[in-house]
Amino acid sequence: MIASFGYLMIASFLLLVIRKHISVFAGLVAVSIVFGGAAALWNVGSIEPIFGWFRDGLFYTVNQAGKVSLGTINPTIMILFAIMYFSIMMNVGLFDPLCTFLIRRAKGDPLKVLMVTVFVTSVVTLDGDGTTTILIITSAFVPLYRRMNMKLSNLAMLIILPTGLGNCLPWGGPLVRAAAVLKVEVNELFIQILPILAVSLIYIFVLAYFMGKKERKRLGYDPKSSEQLDPAQIAEMVNVILDNDKELKRPRLFLFNLALTVATLVAVLMGWVSGALAFTIATAIALAANYSAAEQRERITANGGDAIAVTSIIIAAGFFLGVLNGSGMSTAIAETLTYLIPESLGGHIGLIFAFVGAIACYALPIDAYYFGILPVIAPIGAKYGLTPHEIGMASFMGQAIRYGSPTVAWLFLLMDRTEMSFAEYQKEFFKYSIPMFFIFLVVAILTGVLPI
Repeated sequence: MIASFGYLMIASFLLLVIRKHISVFAGLVAVSIVFGGAAALWNVGSIEPIFGWFRDGLFYTVNQAGKVSLGTINPTIMILFAIMYFSIMMNVGLFDPLCTFLIRRAKGDPLKVLMVTVFVTSVVTLDGDGTTTILIITSAFVPLYRRMNMKLSNLAMLIILPTGLGNCLPWGGPLVRAAAVLKVEVNELFIQILPILAVSLIYIFVLAYFMGKKERKRLGYDPKSSEQLDPAQIAEMVNVILDNDKELKRPRLFLFNLALTVATLVAVLMGWVSGALAFTIATAIALAANYSAAEQRERITANGGDAIAVTSIIIAAGFFLGVLNGSGMSTAIAETLTYLIPESLGGHIGLIFAFVGAIACYALPIDAYYFGILPVIAPIGAKYGLTPHEIGMASFMGQAIRYGSPTVAWLFLLMDRTEMSFAEYQKEFFKYSIPMFFIFLVVAILTGVLPI
């Protein structure tokens, strides 16, 4: 019966969210209350245990050996202030010098323009927000691509592929969701995926290079004799970057903001301090150093919307996961599903999860995948000897093809800006993203984070 409650709970959540009958936040909380109450009544004849399950999901649990497992509050704080911090760094113009330098260096060479597109997108997407990245990059580059008669489909791909990698940063969403479900530190997962992200970024630059060679040939551009762009045209592109929220820029504090950012990232990646603590402190310092008290309140209000939208879901997931684990639903589901997996395939469960997860990651909203599917497969993986980190890596593989999904609403903004239909977009996207999926797999296997 407990397993049945679990199946119904997950199915109800997925159905409500996919059909858009309820928001993800409300769905996670409401479904948790209904089925958690039912499970509590079945177990002990009282709804009292449900409040303990909620507490455990949100804050921490202590097992019989005395080991503490953190709930969703810690990753929530980390993602809240990481988004706030990088939004502030965008406001103050920390990355403007790099972006404008690269644009000036391109000088109208199609190959250089494409390479610079990847560089600038990779920088702008550090805040983890796809919509902002698309708006800034298309505003800067679409006029140039049109002026040079370059393919806008190439621009779309060189925006979306780096943005997909940027979404895999700890504050981008997938990692913090996986960490919350698996009860591991998000920084530990991030360190494991760094080689995957690095090799994938190299792959994107290689793509840009060959795209550029084709564009040179198609346009008849000879780098030795062709005319460069007019300085006024280059200045117009640069001004798109410099004039974005111009009143918020703080060029005089560039070195300070750079040092603060480097110190924060080093402290987090080296494990000297938790991401939640590091980004909270860094956000406070950045606000105090760059803005007056009134401006600080404005920046918190302006940048807080995106952060709250994500963190509220992570908090709500604590209710959902607390009920799944505390009531015994998760264990019961795993036991029933384990019988369906042939013994001969048990040793390859990590690879199986990677492929199944890729399909689910494409077909479902991101929260439905991580909070509806991952809690089910995690105990199955554990029964076959996978560690929580290995399960997290298997769930991460699908991010390579995630942005081909129609469930990502802001993709349609990119298609509109680059004048592509959804069919044209998917054709181009999968041509480049499926090889990247196998790059994810190969690097994960070679580095030992995904057992086969």
